[in-house]
Amino acid sequence: MAAGTSVTFEPRNAEELAHFFKTNRDSYHEIWIVITKKKHADPQPVTFEEAVAEAVKQGLIDSRTKSLNEHKYMVRFTKRKKPKG
Repeated sequence: MAAGTSVTFEPRNAEELAHFFKTNRDSYHEIWIVITKKKHADPQPVTFEEAVAEAVKQGLIDSRTKSLNEHKYMVRFTKRKKPKG
């Protein structure tokens, strides 16, 4: 993993997100996932809860969100730090 590398991905569904995390979790310092806000999609392609649940399975944690526009926002995921000792 190169320091400082990041990628942004907008999954079409939870399965695509799971595959993306599995194949890319070690390739980037941070992964930004684009999520459509609840009031702008029914159903949402991927919910915040689905993204966090899948990230935890892959050893990633969410740390911050960033608004893109009135319809979408991004969530940043990074690898968990290994416990010391």
